[in-house]
Amino acid sequence: MYKLKIKIINGSLNILTGIIVLVSLFPLYWLISTSMKSKAEAFAMPPKWLFMPDFTNYRGLLENVSFLESLKNSLVISVSATILAVMLGVMAGYALARNNSRSGNAMGIGIILARMIPPMGIIIPFYMIFNYLSLTDRYVSVILIYLTTVLPFVTWLMMGFFQGVPAEIEEAALIDGCGRIGTFLRICLPVVKPGIATCAMFAFMMSWNEYFYAVIMTGNSTKTAPIYIQSFVSSSGTNWGSLCAASVLVVLPILIFTIFCQRSLVRGLMGGAVKG
Repeated sequence: MYKLKIKIINGSLNILTGIIVLVSLFPLYWLISTSMKSKAEAFAMPPKWLFMPDFTNYRGLLENVSFLESLKNSLVISVSATILAVMLGVMAGYALARNNSRSGNAMGIGIILARMIPPMGIIIPFYMIFNYLSLTDRYVSVILIYLTTVLPFVTWLMMGFFQGVPAEIEEAALIDGCGRIGTFLRICLPVVKPGIATCAMFAFMMSWNEYFYAVIMTGNSTKTAPIYIQSFVSSSGTNWGSLCAASVLVVLPILIFTIFCQRSLVRGLMGGAVKG
């Protein structure tokens, strides 16, 4: 009787999980299916669940030089911001994790408070500074302002991962003659590799999807993909087919990157990320 109850409970949980997964994936299904429908099929009532896929919207986008340029801009900016955020965040997180003084705790709190500042509160002074330095509509200005959001997040997360590394391991390495830098590179970094992969994924995702800073700081030569997608919505109407196709192409890099980092991501989230 007890085993029967367990089977019923497990079966119910599996069914509930399946329903939740289907509901969660439905918007993605709608996005992909709409991108492969004609305009008449996209607005058909009741909706057409079975249809012949039409890749006209994708062909149009892949022949659109402006859209491809926006994808390139997003890739350059996001990869650069991710690399800088991970490099600086790993070092800052390690320093804060090993600094148990009041000043270290204050710096850690200051970093996370900087992450909580509303974007509207810093965009105006940043824009004035970059405009004065003639850096508007440049990659460097967009990357630097993205770092104000991504870097505090990576630093705080990496501090938790490094706090999960026993200090005794480093002390043993120091006794064996390994210097502080060597201990950091050879002992600590290999241990927190899953955490670094997790931070890199979230940093790339945050940079790739950023809209508010991009709409103000970018121009014709640095326009990112999320900003370009807005061009499909105009006063004359919304081009739903092209908009959905563009959204699918913008989601693909995140999906590929997530699949690539999946193992490290799971290990990282189950590791020291919740500490600190």
